[in-house]
Amino acid sequence: MTKSVIRCLFIFFLLNTGTVHADVADLSQTLTPHVSVSGQMSTEKFQKLLQQGFKSVIVNRPDNEQGNLTSAHQLRSIAEKSRISLIYQPIASSNISQTDILEFAKYYKSLPKPILMVCKSGNRSTLLFNQAKSQGLLNE
Repeated sequence: MTKSVIRCLFIFFLLNTGTVHADVADLSQTLTPHVSVSGQMSTEKFQKLLQQGFKSVIVNRPDNEQGNLTSAHQLRSIAEKSRISLIYQPIASSNISQTDILEFAKYYKSLPKPILMVCKSGNRSTLLFNQAKSQGLLNE
């Protein structure tokens, strides 16, 4: 497991055991200079993240997933006002397929960087990125 995956799992564990405050989960985590991940999204948080210089966003959390506070459509409206590309690539939790990996790699190669990936905890997006990278699909 990579250091970033371990960190995401640790934060997820702490949040679910009540050991850490929820504001820790509000931070984006840098995977590479070109990609960061973030968990649970609100419109306010999204606006703050976009001010950090991201040029593209990939939303991996399905709109209909339980507990989702903000739809991809709402995020897209904010992103468009900031002239930032947003791709909605929903992936069911812990069910990343080879098709998902190939689709992500296509987006990764074509989107302006840096890219922010969004899901519930950041873990799903991290796993997707790491699987594409380990298959040599990202040309890094």
